[in-house]
Amino acid sequence: MAQAPTTPTPAPKPAAKKSGFVQYFKDVRSELRKISWASRNETLVSTVFVFLMVVVAAIFFFLVDLLLRSAVGFILGIGGGQ
Repeated sequence: MAQAPTTPTPAPKPAAKKSGFVQYFKDVRSELRKISWASRNETLVSTVFVFLMVVVAAIFFFLVDLLLRSAVGFILGIGGGQ
């Protein structure tokens, strides 16, 4: 069964562009008002937590490095015949 030819639907017209520097800065200002900024206390707590985690990670990697260095030295010491 043959289909009847259909007329193409017209493409939707794009919305009118808002242009200009003034409108751009109004939009930026509007978006900045929507941001939920962290309080001073939240920022301080997060910063302290990050520093603590850096110290914990540094200690962990120092100990792992020490262990691996000792293990490699032990293995190479035995294999070297010295």
